Amino acid sequence: MKTIINIIIGVFMNLMYISCKQNSTPPYENQRITQTKIDSCDDPDANVHCCFVNMHQIPIDIMVIADNNVEGDRLVITGTIYKSDGKTPFPNILIYAYQTDSTGHYSKTGNEKGIQKWHGQLHGWCKTGTDGQYKIISIRPGAYPDNKFPAHIHAAIKTTNGKAFYITDFVFKGDSLVNDNYISSLPKMQGGTGIIQLKKENNTWIGQRNIVLSE
Repeated sequence: MKTIINIIIGVFMNLMYISCKQNSTPPYENQRITQTKIDSCDDPDANVHCCFVNMHQIPIDIMVIADNNVEGDRLVITGTIYKSDGKTPFPNILIYAYQTDSTGHYSKTGNEKGIQKWHGQLHGWCKTGTDGQYKIISIRPGAYPDNKFPAHIHAAIKTTNGKAFYITDFVFKGDSLVNDNYISSLPKMQGGTGIIQLKKENNTWIGQRNIVLSE
C-alpha cells in the first residue's frame, strides 16, 4: 500500500514539474514586440539636413512649389548661385524652399513627412545646372496673419561637399515691413538681404535673386 502511494505521489510530482516548465516561458517571448521608430526630422527645429531627406526624385534646375491649381498670384523667381568670387557659377547646388499660402498659413495635405509636416505642402527642391542657375515657380506668399513679418519664402542650401545651411529669406521690395529695421535685424546668414524687386508680366510676378556663397 505504501509503495502504491509513493508511486502516485511520484507521478503527481512529475506532472507538476512538466506543467510548471511549460508555463515558465517568459510572456514576452510569446508576444509580438513592436517599436515605434522615432522620426528625428518630425520637428520644427530639426537639423537643416532634414530639409533634403524627402526629395522624391533627382531635382532639376526648376523648382515647382505651387502649380496652377494652387490659388494665388503667380510668381517666378530666377537667379544664379556663384562661388565666393561672385563670378564663377556654382553648379550642383541643391536648393530647398518652403512658404505660406496666399492666406499666410503653412497649409498641409496631411501626407507630409518629416520636417515638411511643419513646413506644409508648399515646398520644393531644385539643383543648379552647370551655369549655376535656378528657377522657382510658385505663388506670392501671404504674410502671417499677425502681420509682424514681411511675406517671405524660406530657403536652405546644400553644397557639393555635403554642407547644409539656411540662407536669408526671399522677401519683396515694396512690402512695408521690408524696411531698415528689417534689414538691421537680419541674422548672420549667407544670401545677402534676400530682397527681390518684382515686376508683373502677363499676370505673373517676375523677380531675380543672385546668391554668392562663401562655402
